[in-house]
Amino acid sequence: MRQPSQASSLLFSPSRRRLLKAGLFAAAVASLSPVVKAAGRRVLFSDYPFKLGVASGSPTADGFVLWTRLCPDPLHGGGMGVQQVPLRWEVATDEAFGNVVRSGTWMAMAGLAHSAHVSVTGLAPGRWYFYRFLVGNEVSPTGRTRTLPAPGQNVDRLRFALASCQHFEFGYFSAYRHMLKDDVDFVAFVGDYIYEYNADNGIVRQHAAPEPYSLDAYRNRYAQYKLDADLTAMHQAVPWLLTIDDHDVMNDWAGDVGEDLDPNFPERRGNGLQAWFEHQPLPMEALLPQRRLQLYGSTGYGDLARFHVLEDRQHRDPEVCSHDGMGGSNFEATDAACPGRLDKKRTILGGEQEAWFDRQLGASKARWNVVVQESLVSPLPSPGKNGPEFFTDAWDGYPGARDRLIQSIRKHRVENPVVIGGDYHCTIACDMKADYAKPESVTIGSEFVGTSLTSPGMPQATLDAKIGFNPHARFGDSVHRGYLTFELRHDGMDVQTRSMAAIDTHDAACTTTKRFHVEAGRPGVLDG
Repeated sequence: MRQPSQASSLLFSPSRRRLLKAGLFAAAVASLSPVVKAAGRRVLFSDYPFKLGVASGSPTADGFVLWTRLCPDPLHGGGMGVQQVPLRWEVATDEAFGNVVRSGTWMAMAGLAHSAHVSVTGLAPGRWYFYRFLVGNEVSPTGRTRTLPAPGQNVDRLRFALASCQHFEFGYFSAYRHMLKDDVDFVAFVGDYIYEYNADNGIVRQHAAPEPYSLDAYRNRYAQYKLDADLTAMHQAVPWLLTIDDHDVMNDWAGDVGEDLDPNFPERRGNGLQAWFEHQPLPMEALLPQRRLQLYGSTGYGDLARFHVLEDRQHRDPEVCSHDGMGGSNFEATDAACPGRLDKKRTILGGEQEAWFDRQLGASKARWNVVVQESLVSPLPSPGKNGPEFFTDAWDGYPGARDRLIQSIRKHRVENPVVIGGDYHCTIACDMKADYAKPESVTIGSEFVGTSLTSPGMPQATLDAKIGFNPHARFGDSVHRGYLTFELRHDGMDVQTRSMAAIDTHDAACTTTKRFHVEAGRPGVLDG
């Protein structure tokens, strides 16, 4: 989502032969084996190779994915050339690595920017581990990660953070140093890890290069974000659940269509998605043919919660009623002027993901069902002279898909559904209704959208008008930047809005500016 004021102010393709030469297939094969026999040669680097740090993600009850990237020259292609580098990894129960429980070698290849995506399995459930990478005489920072509690295991408490929308130029990522102190079990990041566009004003620090189009340019952009010390420290401390949104590639893209309607957009999308993958703790299986990504999935946290991670960019229908000569969103679409919005067949998830999600909801036995996705599911139109005005890039542009999601929750009598998202650069809390057109209809769930880490939001007066116009909307704050924390217990859930005093300084304070509560068995948002 880009605010109107900003707009004005394993087969891998498309080139299988090129990627084969670059070693991508070898990296994929290497990932299938815990040990790769390496040539007995000394590896030399122009500088420290672990400048981008380490990270973990995709946690399960018996493992997780470990990530790093060998990158001694982050802003100029990485500085690794085309060499293949054996990279040793270790997982231990103690920070001194006195008890190493898993280890192996990953062959870092140029085809994946010398990134590592190590899937570790066979560990004990529900405990913390430490990990590191070693190459030559160099040792990475030590990371900390965890396995999740075993399926059905009784769990008293879970605490996680929700973050999104971190434009490098608009501020420092200092929120992460406060998140680190909040002692969360993991981070759910719901998109816009980078921003592709360079800002015209309000700049606190600058992107190092023009807007990216090529794979090398996207790699440099992601590397610049990874150099942020606070972001790196948060990755190093806990595992992350991740999904993408538009700015990870281009504003408002949808499926095969970019905002600029460039027929070559699928190539650009592939470049952006591959670079995103190369810089995130995702398993090799997440990288699909045509350089698409398999991101939606579900993971449990004992008997307490199940997290359903969705992805709404690659499989959606293009936005309707775009402005002349452009693709992308419209902030003022009315039913009269934009009847195509009401087409019930339109999808934001794609038919395959919708069917998968329905099955997951039907199978879940967890106390809480948390839907992790990129945007706002509940309607939030603005009052207009010619009727409600809808933002067509969010679920408001796909009301038929929203109806199917609501129907699936109701059909399966899903226990304590909570939807979380981002994209709006605001904190928003809503009651989810069986029929949003009937405010008196039953409340079936609760929804929380987290504010942006740094990206600017809409004027507060605009958000106030939206909140006042929609009876199910309980709260809106567009002033503060920051993140949300969630604490789940069997009897309820507490949510805190963690707000930065400023984002133009490294050492700004962070305070809790609003608290919410959801009582188990009684869907709906309460003041905390």
